[in-house]
Amino acid sequence: MEKLLLYMERTLLPVTMRVVENRYMQAIRNAFIGSALPMIIVGSIFLILAIPPLPADLHAGVLGSVNEWLIEARPMLMIPFQFTFGLIALWVCYGVAESLAKHYKIDGGRIGLMAMATLLVFCLPVGVRENGHLVGLQALTLDRFLDNLGAIGLFVAILTGIGVAELNAFLLRRGFVIKMPPAVPPNVARSFEMMIPAFLAVGGAFLLEWWATTTFSPQPLDPNTALTMPQIVMAKLSFLVQASDTLPSAILQILLMMLLWVVGIHGMNVVSSVAYPLWQNNLGANIAALGVGEPATHIVSEPFFHMYAHLGGSGATLPLVFMLLRSKALQLKQVGRVALVPGLFNINEPIVFGVPIALNPLMAIPFLLAPTVIVTLNYLAMHTGLVPVATVQPPLTMPVLLGGFLADGSWRGMLLQGIDLVIASLIYYPFFKLYERRLLAEA
Repeated sequence: MEKLLLYMERTLLPVTMRVVENRYMQAIRNAFIGSALPMIIVGSIFLILAIPPLPADLHAGVLGSVNEWLIEARPMLMIPFQFTFGLIALWVCYGVAESLAKHYKIDGGRIGLMAMATLLVFCLPVGVRENGHLVGLQALTLDRFLDNLGAIGLFVAILTGIGVAELNAFLLRRGFVIKMPPAVPPNVARSFEMMIPAFLAVGGAFLLEWWATTTFSPQPLDPNTALTMPQIVMAKLSFLVQASDTLPSAILQILLMMLLWVVGIHGMNVVSSVAYPLWQNNLGANIAALGVGEPATHIVSEPFFHMYAHLGGSGATLPLVFMLLRSKALQLKQVGRVALVPGLFNINEPIVFGVPIALNPLMAIPFLLAPTVIVTLNYLAMHTGLVPVATVQPPLTMPVLLGGFLADGSWRGMLLQGIDLVIASLIYYPFFKLYERRLLAEA
């Protein structure tokens, strides 16, 4: 194991550091965490109200009355969800453009708004006709327009945010902007500076959307069947979405996360920079299925990892915290005291770097093994229907058991988390005792 860690330090560490430091990966990660996550959590709250974790046939008593009212009010309660979680592509587009603009030290807020306007253009099929005449917004219903701004539009949103930020940086570096006299107030001057980049971004998106709609849509160009850029790109990348929702993919993702943590890199940040659009697409498909009364079937999503595999933090280290609290080694007991409260809210950096687990060949074994076993068993449990798949994304710091209940709206999710804790405990215990014995011997 020690030779493996040394090999990873020499080979994997330089590659992952380049990924971590890549400005585009940082922008994507910042967009999901900083811009989209608050809207995701707010939307998830309204989703729980719209589709409560209560039996559909519950009609008796106070709970039955509440359940009947919530079912009747579901179309209304889904409106706040649709304008928060449902517009995730819009928030991500803004976040990517803003973060990348700040990297270039230009006005992030204005660039983010420009990127949002550009994305909106991509969500309307351009060039469609009714009775032989070109039509605009009236050719598209609101719900279809909003669908393009949800999980379907994530890939286009990321590319749009990057493209708009890069366009602005390029034009500003070369002075292709409208410069105002020094006497003009700075806010007004910046607004004029943005006119040429905004015109090129929105105008370019309009022309590109026209080409895409007229090239890839079924002929003739009927408003009901015409395709938009988000739909076209998602169709082309559907193989990635399907491949991500498999057991081998889930195991590969969790192993990569843990291996990065073992060499001291935040594995979730690195993997999520690439996988988050795929996770959110799967979660969005589950929510859409629930909204029309169909079963949710996509397993691998963000809550699949955060709520079920990261119990107490990456590596399912919550059971290890309680072992440390009872340790005979003073060093480990002190780490356990420090790590208890953060661990209850799924924050485990005190464990990873305090025990330590990072660069520790002995403790790295259960750190890799426990979440891999948990992911495998959880996938099989959800694939066979023993446990519902996740349809809600609770906050990352949601305590264990409550998070499992909220993620799939079922007591079975809570029970699965309990089983996962037992599995993690059984895997960690022998390695913890060996490590404790070594520290006592050294003392």
